[in-house]
Amino acid sequence: MNYLFDCLLKTTIISSISISLLLLLKTNLFKIFSKKFNYYIWLIVILRMLLFFLSYSVNFTKDVSRDYVLIDNITNLNTKINPGIDVSFCILLIWIVGAIASWSYLLIKYIKFKNLIIDTSYEVEDEYINNIYEDLLIELNVKKNITLRYTEELSSPAGMGLFKSYVLLLDLPYDRDKIYWILKHELTHFKNKDILIKFLVAFVRSLYWFNPFVYIMSKKIDVDCELCCDESVLSNCSLKEKKIYGMTLLHSIELSNFNDRGLLATEFNKSNLEVRLENIIKSKGKNGIMLGILIFIILSTSFLEVNALEPTQKKISSENEANVNNFGFEFTDTLDYTYATAPEKYRKMYEKTCKKLGKTPQNSDIIEVSTKDEKSLIKVK
Repeated sequence: MNYLFDCLLKTTIISSISISLLLLLKTNLFKIFSKKFNYYIWLIVILRMLLFFLSYSVNFTKDVSRDYVLIDNITNLNTKINPGIDVSFCILLIWIVGAIASWSYLLIKYIKFKNLIIDTSYEVEDEYINNIYEDLLIELNVKKNITLRYTEELSSPAGMGLFKSYVLLLDLPYDRDKIYWILKHELTHFKNKDILIKFLVAFVRSLYWFNPFVYIMSKKIDVDCELCCDESVLSNCSLKEKKIYGMTLLHSIELSNFNDRGLLATEFNKSNLEVRLENIIKSKGKNGIMLGILIFIILSTSFLEVNALEPTQKKISSENEANVNNFGFEFTDTLDYTYATAPEKYRKMYEKTCKKLGKTPQNSDIIEVSTKDEKSLIKVK
């Protein structure tokens, strides 16, 4: 449990710093890169947070000789025999309960919402819309079976469903030169695997429910997702086509004002809409592949732990020999490790000893190994 707590704490600190740095870089340096880069760069942080339990150790050993000081070891052992409340275990328990509750609430809410939308939806009978939709499936090379339906329960067209997927339109009179861009936008979300990414972000948000930086990241990813989709839709498009796409977004606002139920009100607020319209006419930025690889390599190093193992060759002075025997120790040269840096075989032996004594191993505990008989740990009678 201590290992899990250490990994969670370490990942929380690393991810918080990473999110802060990315948000800072996106305000200036990353503006020269494409929206696709700015969107998918978040996946590196998400992957690191999902794999928080992984850790790789690199050990190196250096021998140091010094005299044995009996009082230090006796004090260390006595303070560990009757440990108090394991704070890390309590924190882990709270985290697990919070994560399960958060994910369960989110999942139940989503399932109920999806069932309501799908159960009340109905077929699109407009032949023109269906033909455009079929052509777009071929144009975008979308192999997945995605059903097109009408709904009256949403405020804007949307894509839904991770396994059984739907594109949902509002049953309103669309301009025929604009329905193409609406359908292409929604199908591009599926092509870019945005639904899957949204599920991953939601899971990470539930896993790190206690970290405010994760909620900030989640909102920023939603914005970057739409900007990336706009960029993908308008790739290789003319200026005229970009203007039509922009007018389609503005038309959604007009229709939402016209309709008293706000059926076509987009999910984006005014500021986000302005950002999208501004980026529509901009040229595509650099792909940033090499920078993304560099960030991935740098963040991957956070899985590594470099341990400096310093087993100490100890010589017990003759004046301490009697004291050693009185306290239940055998007179011998010993090698010392901490529990955190000891070889695996010694860690297992120490865990068995701790289990008999009724205590929990701590990373700072000293493990003493006899150089004459390395199969035996020095024990207290």
